[in-house]
Amino acid sequence: MTTGTAIPVRNAWYLLLYAWDMVALGERWRADAESSPSLLSLLSTVLADATERLLTRNLSRHHQRVRREVDGVRGRVDWGRTLGRAQHLRGITTCEVSVLDVDTRRNRILKATLQRLAGDRRLDATEGADVNALRARLRGLVRRMDGVRTVSLTGSDFGRLQLGRNDRDYALPLSICELLFHARLPTEDAGDHLVRSLLRDEITFHRLYERFVRGFYRRHLRGWRVHAEGLTWPDEVDSGLVPGMKTDVSLDERSAPFRRIVLDTKFYAAPLAERFGSARFHSANLYQMYAYLRTQEDRGERWRQARGVLLYPTVDDEIDARMVVQGYEIRVVTVDLGRPWREVEDRLMGIVA
Repeated sequence: MTTGTAIPVRNAWYLLLYAWDMVALGERWRADAESSPSLLSLLSTVLADATERLLTRNLSRHHQRVRREVDGVRGRVDWGRTLGRAQHLRGITTCEVSVLDVDTRRNRILKATLQRLAGDRRLDATEGADVNALRARLRGLVRRMDGVRTVSLTGSDFGRLQLGRNDRDYALPLSICELLFHARLPTEDAGDHLVRSLLRDEITFHRLYERFVRGFYRRHLRGWRVHAEGLTWPDEVDSGLVPGMKTDVSLDERSAPFRRIVLDTKFYAAPLAERFGSARFHSANLYQMYAYLRTQEDRGERWRQARGVLLYPTVDDEIDARMVVQGYEIRVVTVDLGRPWREVEDRLMGIVA
């Protein structure tokens, strides 16, 4: 993906909201998204707002087993400690009891992220922002979470998170925490440091971009099923060694004419490959899309009429090319994430029109 031009903060914000399936919350921070000088300062502001709401409503608490000295007996007695210290002679026992505690994994993640943001030097490069006020606000929130331990985060902290239906208020702030954790490496590039860091991390950005495209079509394509889909090779001898395939986005129209589009999101330094001095499509991408389309034709007319789209993000180049291979149409298209957001939406909707 060409990165000579930065993705506007507003566009990056909406990309993340669609990827997190939280675009309905975008209006709450519309003014901040329009005026924020960098994505890092915007996410810091949103995280601070979300944490303040959690503190106002009280942080979530979980029952945890702790060992305490109590008068009399409560819970499960630790006889070894009680007798060894002769506590029983003073009417005291050491017991394992269940208490409601705010020192939970999700709260530790929030506190650790707020603390790191308060000292993040990348905020200093944010022109036009009151960095000192933002830092003071972040530090104030850290102090208000005094019942939560300060920890060093690891990737496994996010992998073990479990959110239920009643944890909606935690979904957005924890998504921001995870993004900032994976984009924590500094960059020497000029401009919006966090956006540059995301673009440089091909794995992180590709995952977000795929989820963004799928989330966008789920919200805007009425009458279509939008999903990631597992496909199988039509192996007639059932060898047991044939690998599975999985689409990034499958679009299936629910009513006539029952159109089907298989859309694969791609992320490369450039949407075209240079070969012998001329630009060509990436052959591996075409082979992959061809396999998605051709191997499913025995499933019915919908699959025999399916179209394929290879969708690349870009911030300056534009491509919209079409080819037909053995009756299957395959398009190679770019969406310019540097354009005004309404144009980005129109481009994506036009691809499936």
